[in-house]
Amino acid sequence: MRHRYLALAMLLLAFTGCITRADPVARIQAARVLRVAFDPSFPPFEFVDATDNAIGIDVDLGVALAESLGVKAHFVTTTYDGLYDALIVGRADVIISALYPDPTRTRDFVFSTPYFNAGEMLVAPQQSSIAAPEDLSGRRLAVVFGTDGHMVALGWEERLTPSPVLVLEQSAAEALEALAAGEVEAAVVDGLAARAAAKAAPLIAVLVTDEPYVIAARSTDAALIEAFDETLDVMRGDGSLELLLERWVLSEY
Repeated sequence: MRHRYLALAMLLLAFTGCITRADPVARIQAARVLRVAFDPSFPPFEFVDATDNAIGIDVDLGVALAESLGVKAHFVTTTYDGLYDALIVGRADVIISALYPDPTRTRDFVFSTPYFNAGEMLVAPQQSSIAAPEDLSGRRLAVVFGTDGHMVALGWEERLTPSPVLVLEQSAAEALEALAAGEVEAAVVDGLAARAAAKAAPLIAVLVTDEPYVIAARSTDAALIEAFDETLDVMRGDGSLELLLERWVLSEY
């Protein structure tokens, strides 16, 4: 009899193991927790508040995605360099940490559709005649020294006739201040700064570099990313993703 029960237990264990490996959603639902790897050192995406609680865009997104599966989110703290290792050793199910999709890792990991693009943006007053880089000929353009946007602007300087006049600033805040003061006619700043500025004043904002943020999982958990892509589509459609982003983009964190 003991052997019969032992054989049955082993059969059930093997069957459960097969289901778990084949269906990451079922595994997470059985565990009742979604383990999210993140590096809490990049506000407003992820950071720790005065009471030592994890907060930010990616934290709220992780909670929302966990709720879509009917489970709780548990955040696994690591360094940015250790995010993939947390998946490899099984400490986490997904990475949600302002992660740029690494094209060299597509064999071992899968990536979601982007939920945010942090690329540099060209911003200008809505009433101006600037709506695209081609409109910058002869215009004064503020750029942040040494950024990707600065490199792109150097290309415009070579390509456009007459060339735009580049005004070098040390931060996005300084570039936007120059724009608000009328010292320049346009500026190139990071996506977060551009979104915040466009909420505060009537500005056009045009993406000029690409830096998508995505969710990552092990390649064996591709079904999990597919489920989250569906949830992200719903959140885009009902406006909840935009509201989540706005909450943090406009916060004083």
